[in-house]
Amino acid sequence: MGIKEISNIVPTLIQLEEFDEAPGPNCMSFNFDIERLICSIKAVGLINMPLVKRNREGRLDIVTGYRRIIALKAMKYTRIYCRDLSDSGFSEYEMFLISLYDNIAIRRFNYVEKGMILRSLMMYISREDIEKHFIQILDIKNTREIDILLEINELNETEKRYIANGDISINTIRLVRGLDNMSRSVILKCISELKLNLNQQLQYIDYITDISIKEDKSIADIMDEHQFLLHLKEKDINTPQKARAILNLLRTRRFPFLSKNEKEFIKKIKRLGLPDGISIRHPPFFEGQDYRLEIVFKDGIELKQKVCALASIEGINNIKDPWREDS
Repeated sequence: MGIKEISNIVPTLIQLEEFDEAPGPNCMSFNFDIERLICSIKAVGLINMPLVKRNREGRLDIVTGYRRIIALKAMKYTRIYCRDLSDSGFSEYEMFLISLYDNIAIRRFNYVEKGMILRSLMMYISREDIEKHFIQILDIKNTREIDILLEINELNETEKRYIANGDISINTIRLVRGLDNMSRSVILKCISELKLNLNQQLQYIDYITDISIKEDKSIADIMDEHQFLLHLKEKDINTPQKARAILNLLRTRRFPFLSKNEKEFIKKIKRLGLPDGISIRHPPFFEGQDYRLEIVFKDGIELKQKVCALASIEGINNIKDPWREDS
């Protein structure tokens, strides 16, 4: 691309009031931590001066350094030195690439920022060229992700913040993008607040959407029910405990027959009075044929004792699927 030596451009002292705080055409930052940047500038000063150019209206567009300029404004600076690229001969595309590679050198992009970058790249080059030259640079796993990331640009600011925080997986975004605005917002909010991991996110979406269809109720109305609000506002349990409680409620509601049989099975095992260190578990969702026995022991003597105690328990031979009790 033949980029000229930018360091040869003489710095110019520019008034900060000339900059708009709204992101310009080269901005690829969303939901960043300004306080860390302010601490850095206070400690060692502004290490890299921003690159700027004048637009057709005579205002200054930021080529690189958007976050730095926002931080300096917050620190009540009135002017800073910048390198002005207005007469450099760089094309709009070249300036965008300068910004892109400037950012790549120091950080990783969140999903919202990747969507912003892809949208801008499509103003300059073809989809084919993006797939060929930028997927690896942007850490995009496959070409199918491009459409998902582009659609993030259409979400509202709150939804984007949930995604930018890093709590939402790309598979979750794929699953919710076809939902109505309210349902999508409720799901993203819940996932973000409960810090659900990848598997929990997929379970939550599966449960809540199935229940919504089955009961002909909106997702928002379901999550506004007292039982869910009670867990979400509970102060005596931590976030992972809240997440498990919400998922258990949804699972029980989605699979009432399965939940009933799980409770019956747990009661039956408890009535057996198993020795300490011995547990019996049913196959997940009762879909398999094999139960699992777990014995915790210190040595062979204790193992033999527990096996003998287990064999002598009355009713141990009656363990079976709960719905087959009468067969």
